[in-house]
Amino acid sequence: MERISFIIIIALFCTYLAQAQCDPFFDPPLSKRTANYNIRVNYDHDAKTIAARETLTWINPSPDTVREVHFYMYLNAFKNTNSTFLRGTGGQVFGQNISTRPAETWGWIQVDSIGQRGGSELTAGQRYIQPDDGNPDDQTVLSIPLKNPVLPGDTLVLHLRFSAKLPKTVVRSGYSKDDWALFVHWFPQVGVYEQDATGRWGWNCHQFHRQTEFYADFGTYDVEIMAASHLVMGASGCKMSEKKNQDGTITRHFRVDDVIDFAWVVYAHFEEYLDTWEHVSIRLLIPPEHSSLASRYLTAIKQSLSYLSEHVGRYPFPIITVVDPPVHALRSGMMEYPTLITTGTFYRMPSGIRTMESLAAHEFAHQYFMMMLASNEKEEPWLDEGFVTYFEDRIIDAHYPRSFVNLFGFRFGNRELTRQEYTGMRNPQVGTIARPGWEINEGYKGLVYSKTATMLQTLQGLVGNETMDAIIRTYFERWKFRHPRGKDFIAVANEVVRQRHGNQFGENLDWFFDGCLYGTEVCDYAVTDISNGPIFTGHGLFDQAAGGIFFKNGEPTGVLRASVTLHRLGGLIFPVEVEFRFEDGTVKREVWQGTERIKVLEYETTSRIISAHLDPRQKIYLDIDLNNNSMTLQPRTSSLWKYAAKAVFWVQNLLQTVSFFV
Repeated sequence: MERISFIIIIALFCTYLAQAQCDPFFDPPLSKRTANYNIRVNYDHDAKTIAARETLTWINPSPDTVREVHFYMYLNAFKNTNSTFLRGTGGQVFGQNISTRPAETWGWIQVDSIGQRGGSELTAGQRYIQPDDGNPDDQTVLSIPLKNPVLPGDTLVLHLRFSAKLPKTVVRSGYSKDDWALFVHWFPQVGVYEQDATGRWGWNCHQFHRQTEFYADFGTYDVEIMAASHLVMGASGCKMSEKKNQDGTITRHFRVDDVIDFAWVVYAHFEEYLDTWEHVSIRLLIPPEHSSLASRYLTAIKQSLSYLSEHVGRYPFPIITVVDPPVHALRSGMMEYPTLITTGTFYRMPSGIRTMESLAAHEFAHQYFMMMLASNEKEEPWLDEGFVTYFEDRIIDAHYPRSFVNLFGFRFGNRELTRQEYTGMRNPQVGTIARPGWEINEGYKGLVYSKTATMLQTLQGLVGNETMDAIIRTYFERWKFRHPRGKDFIAVANEVVRQRHGNQFGENLDWFFDGCLYGTEVCDYAVTDISNGPIFTGHGLFDQAAGGIFFKNGEPTGVLRASVTLHRLGGLIFPVEVEFRFEDGTVKREVWQGTERIKVLEYETTSRIISAHLDPRQKIYLDIDLNNNSMTLQPRTSSLWKYAAKAVFWVQNLLQTVSFFV
């Protein structure tokens, strides 16, 4: 009996330690905790429905008296093809035909009852609104008039009962076969009451558009989920407890503080892998067919934690959960949620292709820009996706230099791929970066992700690595948990660069952002000509000192007049370095301000210029065509021979393989 008691005590102690390693509480709070949720969920995995109770505790952050509350109701985007999200798709969306979907594959959410603390019943007054496009069939924003208005600084407590049906996955939230279900943006979530660009207070609660993601206030989420016991569950934050119920279900209790959302996932066949990095527990949920890739995921997350902690700021949360969906659920993958990310890969991904590492780095970096800074992904998506892509490139290229792809002797880096996604656009001038997501109908990824990242890489090239890191760290520390806007980042960049470089780049960097961020012009500098010619003494008739004239033959002076012609083919203007190489091995560098359309640089020299290279260190990464940045009079063929030899090698191997089967 004593032995049994001892075992029980040890088991309880181990359970306590396991839970204590994931402590969700922050004292003092990291944010203002404006919107706080207590949710109790019953999930029916057969019907793919939930029935839930929710208590919202919201603090009025404004000087206004608030008389109505706006809620996001995102699952209604998948209620029918008339929603703003699906309207205009022609039935084809994200590679699937939804025009013939049966009834059970659609999803919805509804508030069954809502009451205000103090006894006021508000259910009858609820109505759907469409603040962006007036589409009467869109039900992704719900307005609740209050019988008791909320005074400035006061607290509103609402008690809701809601029910929801998951759709078969179109994108993100949804179910797939084998009991897979992802719940994201799945509950009535209050919008953000804030000042707009003009200083006017009001609800920022946009409809669900295809080209937008999400925006919400910080708070605490305390969530209990009852689901079938055979389902493995992952969720935002820390698991506080787990209780088996008599009906064969399990109730799991999760809590997370100072975040903007709560996501959870279930799948019957997950395998779990655990690791740690400093104070952070890493939990990987992965299907068994991908288990050979687990160590690569865990390594990528630890590399990302280390790099971002050094170059941006500390990750304060005690956990990150990484969810790798099975192939049939990939439409739920490749997304970011507070302390939980979804990735995506395939069976036996070759080690020479680092797509899964770059995706893990990308989605984890969202924990800084989507989650801790929490800029408005709807109105200024570049502040999240662009910064995240920039750091994805930095993380992967730091740990796998020029090895995003490294196959058959051919290799290139993550940053190169990002730049190519921008420069390879059908029309890189299709529009500005700085627009709300729903206004970008063409080239969304090329502009928001890739052009922004390439712009930031160009800024880093101009001001230097240390200054760029100082800009990012200052921006993060000053604005974390505060919803910064684009103007806030620009102000920090101007401040830091002025402190470190004075007037080297002008009074401020507004010229840089006006062109790159708010303009549509491209950058393209080119070397178009190199010439070398002898300088002769005078030839012809010359006056004599004593009077009269005489004829003189011109003679070579031994000095050459060398000239290089440079062109600015694009509209963007940057100061650009020019490097000249002379035949005697001498190298000369100078800076051209890049303002003229044509610039001819001339030198008197005893050695020929044999090559000229604009931006030799590729600081101006936005240059749309790097191939015309240099010219040489003595081309080297060694590179061509190297690639030709590799091509012959692989053709030879292919022919030998074919001959084996003939």
